[in-house]
Amino acid sequence: MKQQLLPILLTGFFSTFVVTSSAAESIDDDGELLDLSLEELISLDVPDVTSVSRKKQRLMDSAAAIYVITDEDIQRSGVTSIPEALRMVPGMQVARLNSNTWSISTRGFNYIFANKLLILVDGRTVYSPLFSGVNWDVQDTMLEDIARIEVIRGPGAALWGANAVNGVINIITKHSADTQGGLLSTGFGSEEKAFGSYRYGGTLGEDAYYRVYYKGFERDGMANTDGTDAADDWKINRAGFRTDWIADNGIKASIQGDIYSGTTRPALKVFNETTYRMDILGNMSRDQKGGHLIGNWKYKYNNNSDISFKAYYDRYENYDFRITEKRDVGDIEFQHHFKPWEKHDIIWGTSYRLTQYKLSDMRNIILPYNSRSDQLYSAFIQDDIVFNQQWNLTLSSRFEHNNFTGFEVQPNARITYKAAENRTFWGSISRAVKTPSVSETQIQSKGITFYRPDPPVMLSINGNDNLESEKLTSFEVGYREQFSDSFRLDIASFINQYDDLIRYIGDNECYIGNSNPRSNITQCVINSGSAILYPSTLTNSLKAKTYGLEITTDWQATNWWKLQFNYSWLQVDAEKTSDDLFSGENEKLIENLGASNTANIKSSMNLSNQWYLDFWVRYMDNLRNASISAYTTMDIRVAKKFGTELELSLVGQNLFNSSRLEFSEIFSGLVATEVERAWYLQLRWQH
Repeated sequence: MKQQLLPILLTGFFSTFVVTSSAAESIDDDGELLDLSLEELISLDVPDVTSVSRKKQRLMDSAAAIYVITDEDIQRSGVTSIPEALRMVPGMQVARLNSNTWSISTRGFNYIFANKLLILVDGRTVYSPLFSGVNWDVQDTMLEDIARIEVIRGPGAALWGANAVNGVINIITKHSADTQGGLLSTGFGSEEKAFGSYRYGGTLGEDAYYRVYYKGFERDGMANTDGTDAADDWKINRAGFRTDWIADNGIKASIQGDIYSGTTRPALKVFNETTYRMDILGNMSRDQKGGHLIGNWKYKYNNNSDISFKAYYDRYENYDFRITEKRDVGDIEFQHHFKPWEKHDIIWGTSYRLTQYKLSDMRNIILPYNSRSDQLYSAFIQDDIVFNQQWNLTLSSRFEHNNFTGFEVQPNARITYKAAENRTFWGSISRAVKTPSVSETQIQSKGITFYRPDPPVMLSINGNDNLESEKLTSFEVGYREQFSDSFRLDIASFINQYDDLIRYIGDNECYIGNSNPRSNITQCVINSGSAILYPSTLTNSLKAKTYGLEITTDWQATNWWKLQFNYSWLQVDAEKTSDDLFSGENEKLIENLGASNTANIKSSMNLSNQWYLDFWVRYMDNLRNASISAYTTMDIRVAKKFGTELELSLVGQNLFNSSRLEFSEIFSGLVATEVERAWYLQLRWQH
């Protein structure tokens, strides 16, 4: 731990030296830096948030552990994807498995199927009901079009629905009125081989605006553990539009959509039924394509009341060697906001979602059918009660009916005490559920889950139609204060109790080699010369308790230098409720899924003559389940602006090591590859 933290201390010393040396120079008026208005010096201003209570409110007054990644944070960090941007969030654990696959979670349970985090993009959920997770490789847009990313660490199911157990990530793009004119971004580098995007915005009338964009990139493959090229290159093309308008009667409406198509080549570990050995399949093209369309309509009929409708359609196609999936999702939602009494502010709504799947080419992931339809009915209500200027109580609940477990209720109570204008204490108690997915109830995995590679020791995991929802009871408290215009502190702590967690149990039988008869477990253990297969089934028979602390600070050191620091600590204790061959391994699996300690230091400096210097140091503790050592790494971005329209930047990423393994797992068949040290050059021009 001390060795890992040493680079952070050295970096802090270096930045102090640079700042001290630069302080004697005059700081010029830098003018507008593209669309981020950096002529206005860096400040601690944070936009209002909407994710905590489905309405606009000050972050200081929000009764939740919420963190906001601003558009300025995204640009000045030098990240090239949404998953990489999420590394900024305190307690958010982001681990990259290969060129296009990430494992992302918060407050524990970080795995390739990280299934307790709900992701929204402009109100469209991108949580996959097929495998309980997110296809992060297709969650993208022009990063310059993102207004902010609001991240709730902790349950948000009372307003946003099932599977918002450990958190909610709400990605919000800019109004098209804020993206007028043209913007070109292009570049190349060692890993970012070539990338480019262009966006143009204009008007359709006095109160109607639009934008269209195109984006494409080609990324180099990562490295194998022996240093050779993993050849898992990734390329994708995407185009989209958005229109916003306001009618004479005050009605606001918008329509937006995207289409995309791309391919990658992830290596796979697959059991060969002819040779009874594990094969590594390289250069396996995996094609993906799809798109979505979102419509929003809102009418505000007085200062305290409004109604809104939202609808979207999402199409996703995934041509994978293990299985081919085609999925269509349609969703419609109604919301009503009003104040029936002076101290009560009520929001309620209903929604309906239909999901249809078509599955084929089931080589390693097998279902008993080729198509399926699932329906989700839900309703929610929230009452925000203001007792006085200091005390506020929010009561909310969501009611859902799904095809897997039937009726679910997810209540929440949040209270805030505003001790001063810029000092807030808050607490909450919540119940949330993670509903089973198709993969957990119906799918059988075959020949891709390995305990040991040579000779292969494998699991065959069978779904269970009788699974119940995983349940969370969460207790949270927090404190935040802005001490002055230059320093802000945010602290959150939690205790989470999980019940009915899903795990796999052994069938007390096994297969040796190509033998048809089943053998007892003792025979399988002593027979080390042939492939061994252990059949297993999923069941609800595990409990866990997690504890944690998250600290965030923002410091405006000078009018041109900003420092941000966050730290999180996590403890996970699991408890089995039944004994079988794999009970101990499941218990250790849950306890070792997350890193105990994570930390970030970010520095942003506006230097003289329109130069900008940013560095970002981050620490990730060891991931014991994945056998990944702790690491510290640093990214640096140097930018120079020419006039008011042109910016040139050079970004170095993962600078402390030539390569490192961030994640490894046994359930999907994906081969883990190493993240490499990289650089890229970027040109941005706005007119």
